[in-house]
Amino acid sequence: MAWSILESWGVQLLQFLTFLVIARYVDATMLGIVAMALLVGQWFQMIILSGISASLVSKGTADADLDDTAFWISAAAGALLLIATFLLADLVERTAAHQGLGMVLRWLSVANFLGALNVVPQAWLTRALLMRPLATRSTISTLVGGLVGIALAVAGYGVMALVAQNLAVAVIGTIILWAACPMRPRLRFSREKARDVLFYGRHVGVTGAANFFNANADIMVIGLALGGAATGIYTVGKRALLAANLMLARALSRVALPVFSQLKGDPPRLAKAFLRIVSATSSITTPAFVGLAIVSDEFIFLLFGPRWAAAADVMRYLSLFGALQAIGIYNQSLMLAMGKPQWQTWLAGIYALVNIVTFFFAVEYGMAAVAAAFTARAYILYPLSVWPVVVLLPLGWRDYWKALRPSVVASLVMAVFLWGFRFALAGQAPIPMLLSTVIAGAAVYMIVLGLVGRTIVVDMFHFARAGGKRVSSTS
Repeated sequence: MAWSILESWGVQLLQFLTFLVIARYVDATMLGIVAMALLVGQWFQMIILSGISASLVSKGTADADLDDTAFWISAAAGALLLIATFLLADLVERTAAHQGLGMVLRWLSVANFLGALNVVPQAWLTRALLMRPLATRSTISTLVGGLVGIALAVAGYGVMALVAQNLAVAVIGTIILWAACPMRPRLRFSREKARDVLFYGRHVGVTGAANFFNANADIMVIGLALGGAATGIYTVGKRALLAANLMLARALSRVALPVFSQLKGDPPRLAKAFLRIVSATSSITTPAFVGLAIVSDEFIFLLFGPRWAAAADVMRYLSLFGALQAIGIYNQSLMLAMGKPQWQTWLAGIYALVNIVTFFFAVEYGMAAVAAAFTARAYILYPLSVWPVVVLLPLGWRDYWKALRPSVVASLVMAVFLWGFRFALAGQAPIPMLLSTVIAGAAVYMIVLGLVGRTIVVDMFHFARAGGKRVSSTS
């Protein structure tokens, strides 16, 4: 977890800083076109590659025949996507009515193919809980890609700066990953292993399809209904949330599947581990996302500039969704670890259907309405995501709420305090307002959390100390 946290923080800071600089040199339409083109890679990752990866990681133990077979399946899928993208790019551009989209799609298809080649070695290292080489690979490739993108953006290359950034990350990441992973694919293909991969992956893939629409239906609807410029503005608001969510939650959730898979034979121990990791994550992410919603105006103004001010409302609503998403990730990991991927498939399908219908009605009222609908749906339907947890583990609804209660209560108290605090400071310049809000909010949250959730504070202290020692001993 320590190395996974270092990777998430380092990579997301680098990506966000790169995005921050590039956004000052390209217009909203360019950002919108690239955001739509990147949906192809996300679709491929979530529907095809995630199923292959999950089938390897959930195995829990090394299986050379399974790894070889999975590699050739992913490589073939990547090659097919590459060919299809080149053939259909112009048709997609004409259908979406966004000039330049076809060219961007063709270039980014190379990165998608490299992603297919990387899925097995990345799963191999994850299964072995070897997070250090993954952290090194992600950090270096992100840094190099960021430097390439910034240099081209400053030089006036516009949309090609964003394309080159993504290609550089893919190429450098591939080189480092294969150098770090001892696994090498052999010319072997087992039909039996292929059936295992496809049988397990089909549920993950269908779930990925639903999750893809859950995560991106807002951008797709806005892109088709409101145009490239609106998509670019919405992307800025959503990108700030994405960076925060990946920094604060993805590091722990990335470890969840292999850990839950190893503990599934001991349900009481797994239940205890699940509640502790949910509680620890919520104690960090809930106040962070609530605070992000409160300071969204100053955040967007200071980091992106006044021309992106419309993104603040988008960020405000989506930040409240991020607080829920950060802990909901573990529910999905648990279902996969316990061999119930079809349960997540049904849940994701329900969410996707509700999202699409809701967005088509909300888009008429603008980008902020779409973001608000996205968040409202998440809170209303979240109990459906918790239901499998209480069925699969020896715990109840009260146990789940008890794990979340300290951080939720402390965050609500912090939000009420900051509402009055900011009202009293109305008229302050953005920088003083942002700094004073963050400092006051953190202080209030820690005081209240210490009163209502002392055990969580002690757990986080021990975790930080143990993680620091572990990183130091392996450096």
